[in-house]
Amino acid sequence: MAAPAPPSFTRFDPKVLTALEGLDLKARYVMEGFLAGLHESPFHGFSVEFSEYRDYQPGDDLRHLDWRLYARSDRLCVKRYTLETNARFYILCDTSGSMAYRGADAWGSKLDVARTLAAALTRLLLRRNDAVGLITLEGGADSVPAFIRPSQKPSQLSLLLKQLEAQRPAGSERLAALLSHATRLIHRRSAVLFFSDLLEPSGSIARGFKELRFLGHDCMIFQVLDRDEVEFPFADASEFEDLESGLRRMVSPHAVRQRYLERFDAFMSEHRNLFQRLEIPHCVVRTDNDPYRALMMFLVERKRLL
Repeated sequence: MAAPAPPSFTRFDPKVLTALEGLDLKARYVMEGFLAGLHESPFHGFSVEFSEYRDYQPGDDLRHLDWRLYARSDRLCVKRYTLETNARFYILCDTSGSMAYRGADAWGSKLDVARTLAAALTRLLLRRNDAVGLITLEGGADSVPAFIRPSQKPSQLSLLLKQLEAQRPAGSERLAALLSHATRLIHRRSAVLFFSDLLEPSGSIARGFKELRFLGHDCMIFQVLDRDEVEFPFADASEFEDLESGLRRMVSPHAVRQRYLERFDAFMSEHRNLFQRLEIPHCVVRTDNDPYRALMMFLVERKRLL
């Protein structure tokens, strides 16, 4: 039931990319960067973003005293400002077999959509002076991950695009292993962009997301689903194949549709509850819709909430 998808990176619309340039993807939590950028830093300095007052200490620069506050309260205080910094972003892309699925009305396969969104965000972030890296896992859950360190160098975009284009969906569940590798490889507080259909029980991946959040990483989930998975629109009896295990089964859609939708809704509810508890933004992207529109809506909503 999976049809081969055309190369994703030939679909970049210059008009859409121009529209994305007017948006920002800011980290919700403080980042430890090394260049001036968009994200709040845990360190204080003197910039345009006022943070708080601090009592004057001998040796402080008198230029930073607030003389107006002194006139009102007879207190000598120094203004502190929050430094804005660049951030490190990591792209985590699921390449399990289920990501190969592409329905009749789909824009592309689930992996096609995921890596197109990842590439668009990579371009956006690099233009915002952020460093972007990539972690993927091919083969089995025990395989060595492909790891590209975050960088801002001009060649980073082409390097990440090449690696994303080389991904081929195959194999069974591997999200828990991918999250485990991310916890091990990401050392400093960073932002993690996770692209997957999440077709694994929430309990099997909960530990990985909890560890990432415990370490202070800002996680964002892009769950890519096909219309067939969400609505189960099939009418005729067909043979269905599990793209991860290869198991085949004859199914009469009329007999199982209601039960399938109930179980699917419960499955999605478990994931939503998990991400709400961990305060992780969760964006559902359907392959039958324009992925760029979904991305723009996510960025606009995130900017409104920050």
